[in-house]
Amino acid sequence: MPKIKVNDISMYYEIHGQGQPLVFIAGFSADNLPWQEITKKLAKKYQVILFDNRGAGQTDVPKGPYSIEQMASDVAELCKKLAIPKATFIGNSMGGYIVQVLAYQYPELVQAAVISNSAMFSNSCFRIYAAAQLELLKANAPIEAIIHASRAWVFSAGFLNIPGKLAELIQTALSNPYPFTITGYEAQYHALISFDSRHWAGKIAVPTLVLGSDQDIILPPRLAEQLAQTIPQASYYCFENCGHLPHIECPEKYVEVLDAFLNI
Repeated sequence: MPKIKVNDISMYYEIHGQGQPLVFIAGFSADNLPWQEITKKLAKKYQVILFDNRGAGQTDVPKGPYSIEQMASDVAELCKKLAIPKATFIGNSMGGYIVQVLAYQYPELVQAAVISNSAMFSNSCFRIYAAAQLELLKANAPIEAIIHASRAWVFSAGFLNIPGKLAELIQTALSNPYPFTITGYEAQYHALISFDSRHWAGKIAVPTLVLGSDQDIILPPRLAEQLAQTIPQASYYCFENCGHLPHIECPEKYVEVLDAFLNI
């Protein structure tokens, strides 16, 4: 799949299927791979656009710090280069921060917004988790140990208790040919901790679906609920028995909820 010049970076992207465009935005330090499972289902009906944020995956990793506004500008410019005049934007975690900025600063581009397992700011749990991971990277801890340590934060206990699931998750992360780097991680970390939409989220004026999960440790559902209550046109759905990444833990339900929202 190709790369394209976006602002000051070369950005990796993929396009799957045809129809109403859906642009998926990854969370902190992630590339497009976590979206691949639901893409298989959604591309039968929609045009799915995946990409890697600056600092992650196959996209350039310039020195930071980055900002969420800068990363949102990258997405807007990508859509311009791909001749996508309007789309639904779906972002998980930090990707949900980017979707908020797009909906607020680029409303002409946003058909609808889906903000998944996100919030109006990074709470102490998210900051502690991200900072600890960064310190482990800087200390040259074994990457397998870093990945292993993060799984209990990211996924629900029930999901991790599935026989062989933890080993599968670790192996999937280890086999990624484009792992995160200290440079990209630290630059995105600055964007993560500096974001705060509490003063303007109430001005978002596009149809919005806010998603949460009842076992999300990193960004608990009460924060997603607060966001949904702040955005005038927002509805809210909470996944049961699920952690921070419902599109991985319960992909079929995630697609069902997303499809229902898109076809209101």
